[in-house]
Amino acid sequence: MYGEVAIAVNSAFNYLILSFADKVCRRPAGKRRLLAAAVAGAFPVVLFGGAIVPAAAAFMAMTVIAFGLHRNAALKGAGATLTAALFAGGLLTVVNPSGFGIGGTAAVFTSCLFASGGLHLLAVRWRGAEDDAAAADFRVETEIELFGKNIPISAFADSGNACTEPLSGAPVHFISYRAVKEQLPREIRAALENLPKDGVPDLSVFPAEFRSALRPIRLQTVGGSAWAVGFRVSSWAFRGPENVRLGGYIVFTENAAEYPLGADAILHRSSLIHLKERGSTDADRS
Repeated sequence: MYGEVAIAVNSAFNYLILSFADKVCRRPAGKRRLLAAAVAGAFPVVLFGGAIVPAAAAFMAMTVIAFGLHRNAALKGAGATLTAALFAGGLLTVVNPSGFGIGGTAAVFTSCLFASGGLHLLAVRWRGAEDDAAAADFRVETEIELFGKNIPISAFADSGNACTEPLSGAPVHFISYRAVKEQLPREIRAALENLPKDGVPDLSVFPAEFRSALRPIRLQTVGGSAWAVGFRVSSWAFRGPENVRLGGYIVFTENAAEYPLGADAILHRSSLIHLKERGSTDADRS
């Protein structure tokens, strides 16, 4: 009876650990496969104890059954499984149910609950870190000319930004007003800050010498639609040896809280092709 209970408890913890690895590796193995791997990993440890050889055999059995024999998948799965095992073990050492006066079956369930919650939080942080690392490839340093001044701008190329100027179809980019406010002419700042929040913007409030470069831009958002003033780009380039220049229109936004990675501008998705070309060039140079 004790052996069956020990196998069940070990299988439960193995399943939690493998579920974490399955999530962060983004290669769904299926619940049945994970369960089979968890049980297979429990048998050597229960039957032969926690010596190095049985533990290594259990670990190999779990990772092979759960993630297969493909080299990259197996290595990534093994790394995530080992990380989860160390994390869960450390967590239950610090937050031990026996320290709260819990014993027996209740202690097993409480330990599973603590391990499950901790691994869930770790998985969220893990995937968030991976997403940030991937997003960093779409962040670029640029320099834009605004009303005769060259201003450095950190920009993020957003594949979800498909906004275009309706007449020409030119791409529309977004720049945080806060980031460039002090560089803009006083007349432009006054006109922008006094524009009505609703309706088509009145371009006549802007100085006459700038009106030819202005267009009303209709924006589609999750909350509905709105109008904004688009300024035609005169000169905007990536900073670096590449001679990559951006065109289209820019819209100044009041709130930059949603800009990823601390960027001050959101580029149109058409700029992604330039980043891919730049990445290929960097790879060729290395």
